Amino acid sequence: MKLSKKQKKIVYIVGGIFVFLAAVILAINLIIGHAIGNKVRQALDKMPEKNYHIDVRTVRANILTGNINLKDLRITPDSMYLERLKKGEGKNSAAIQIHIPTLRFAGIDFYEAVSEKNISLNTILFKKANLTVILGKKPDKKKPEKEPVKLNIDSIYIAGISGISIGSIQFKKSKLEIYDLVNEKVLLKNEDLKFELNDFSLDELEGNNNYFSLHLEHAKLELINEEFMVPDGNYFLKFGRIYFNLADYVLELEDMVFKPTYENKFKLAKKLKFTSEIYDVTAKKIRVGAIDMKKLFGNGALYLDSVYVEGLNLSILMDKRLPFNMDRRPKLPNEALKNMKLPLYIGKIVIKDSYIKYQEKIKDAKELMTAILGDLNAQIDFATSVKDSIRTGKSMKINLQAKFMEKAPLKLYFNFPLYSRVDTFFYSGYMASANMKYFNNASLPAMGLKFKQGHLKKINFNGSANSKISKGEMTMLYNDLEAEIIKKNDEDKNKFVSWAANTVIFKSNPGKNNKLRTATMEFERVPYKGFGNFVWKTLQSGIIRTVVPSTKSIKTDLNQKEKTQKKDKKKKKRIWRKKSQN
Repeated sequence: MKLSKKQKKIVYIVGGIFVFLAAVILAINLIIGHAIGNKVRQALDKMPEKNYHIDVRTVRANILTGNINLKDLRITPDSMYLERLKKGEGKNSAAIQIHIPTLRFAGIDFYEAVSEKNISLNTILFKKANLTVILGKKPDKKKPEKEPVKLNIDSIYIAGISGISIGSIQFKKSKLEIYDLVNEKVLLKNEDLKFELNDFSLDELEGNNNYFSLHLEHAKLELINEEFMVPDGNYFLKFGRIYFNLADYVLELEDMVFKPTYENKFKLAKKLKFTSEIYDVTAKKIRVGAIDMKKLFGNGALYLDSVYVEGLNLSILMDKRLPFNMDRRPKLPNEALKNMKLPLYIGKIVIKDSYIKYQEKIKDAKELMTAILGDLNAQIDFATSVKDSIRTGKSMKINLQAKFMEKAPLKLYFNFPLYSRVDTFFYSGYMASANMKYFNNASLPAMGLKFKQGHLKKINFNGSANSKISKGEMTMLYNDLEAEIIKKNDEDKNKFVSWAANTVIFKSNPGKNNKLRTATMEFERVPYKGFGNFVWKTLQSGIIRTVVPSTKSIKTDLNQKEKTQKKDKKKKKRIWRKKSQN
């Protein structure tokens, strides 16, 4: 169909109008976009923060697509500020350093922003961002400090706008690093950070201009297959999934892995100066429920309703061929909570379907000392460092059920009164029927005691302890015990082995006269060893006094090697004092 001259003229006119309008729109877009870009750059230049240098290569805005793009944004701490941070002379103990090649604010409604001063956008995208958190020395507490600024998420002051809503914040192909400025080392590193935070807004409070409430009811955060390097590169931390739902204030961690970077753990042990725990941890699922965000943002306090752990597999290895750090002073659980600086409240911690294996490499022992708690289920109630909660007089309680060496049913109960000056805690337990041969992997390397035969009927025990000593009673019922004492060498100082090798072991309890023996447990805590050692040595004292006749002379406080180390240390101090006096 051919157009007439009149129709062609109309088409040319309409087409010309469209071309003109497009040109005008593009010109307006360029002009307004340039103006917006200049406003953003001016806002960055006028930021009052004196401790940082802020620089951006280009700022471009497009009102047609609703995008603002910043290229090569850099936020760098001032060198003098870092120097003060390293010496602990400033108000803060941390700084940030950021380089963002591409920062995009996408889907902005410019008309709404100008006409109603309401900022609404679809996405904030951080692409290939490098984020570094720099940790310095904590400021001197003796210096007078101003009251720290609290963030009240229900009343945030922002002038000049009527509201903010953001669809999502995305990080793609980014890097995160936590750097210790004082010791000049990387504490944690992630080379491929990617996550998305969705749906949150700031809404103006009714009748309160410039004051806003932060709404996170629909916000969600999800990270998939994240891996981090942790202190000194000795371990890595990995998560299959991290999910945070702010609607329910629930954090979920799935397929967690915390492992040494060395396949042979003894290679890591060689790097250590002292005997220390080497951890290997996996967990199928960890669910942290009902996080109180108002207390977290407002007071820096961590309040959790519950922590649920499923499928925990914990392995601990200690190479005891290394010396102990005798200056170390680990605290008991109740002491640690009461001295914790972070205000912490956890209603309950539930551990389900888990497994713990503890191993020691002992000098001259051919096999590793191995103790296992299989089919482990536990619950911890009322774990808190909050002073007001402690003053209620409630105790932290631990109930644990497992199978010792994956065979003998075991129950443990601990009661830790938190509102107490003496820090005394109470414990009790029960272990059911098992063949005593099952215990050889623990008893032979540790005590040189090998069970050839014997049947354990049950063990009952209870007692109390404080930071220095533990006392209690144990009733151990068994029969047909036959054991072999394995003396490793002449340097062996194990009191039980050296004494029991020259005496007779009770073969049963009750004995032939049907008299039941109830043994006392007593152990003086080794101050530089942990809670687990304290509990085990206490129980060991009861077992020894049940099995071995006339064991009053067998003390279960510090072993001979530890006493010798202490004497040597005191002797060196006396020599040093004499030299200094002369």
